[in-house]
Amino acid sequence: MAKKNINRPAATDEDRKKYQEAWAEMMVNIWREKIERLHVIDTYSLHQQIKDNVVTSSDSISTIQHKFLEYGIYQDLGVGNGYSKDNGANLEILNPVYRAEHNMGEPRKPRVWFSRSYFASVMVLKEQMAYMYGEEFCGLLVDKIEEANHKRSTTLRSRLYGTRKRK
Repeated sequence: MAKKNINRPAATDEDRKKYQEAWAEMMVNIWREKIERLHVIDTYSLHQQIKDNVVTSSDSISTIQHKFLEYGIYQDLGVGNGYSKDNGANLEILNPVYRAEHNMGEPRKPRVWFSRSYFASVMVLKEQMAYMYGEEFCGLLVDKIEEANHKRSTTLRSRLYGTRKRK
């Protein structure tokens, strides 16, 4: 077998798993900070219930899960009571005259704690995983090329100089 190049960095399954776990934990921290900054903390339930989980199967397929209370999405989008799927996109509750007549105050505004940071961070995760898998693939490719060159040079040498018979 060919000698391994010790100067070439190699990403392992363990390296990827550690990165994924750190990324999942970092997302929880980012979300909690945003929840506090945007004051989406009436009861602290959403803040406390954000959980992460990284599961890697035996064939190196990873699943990263984040769980939180459903109302967090409504806060992120600025929707809730009075907003429903079946209203034909006619949100009467957004009409300033209607709101004044019913003493409703200002309409809800999105408090974007989840969606924007999540999309950007998923793109970073995707790029890092591509880099790590690419690094491993290149390492495997280099090892195979070196192994093939070693075999080829040995075979060529045998053809040029013949094989020695052992006594």
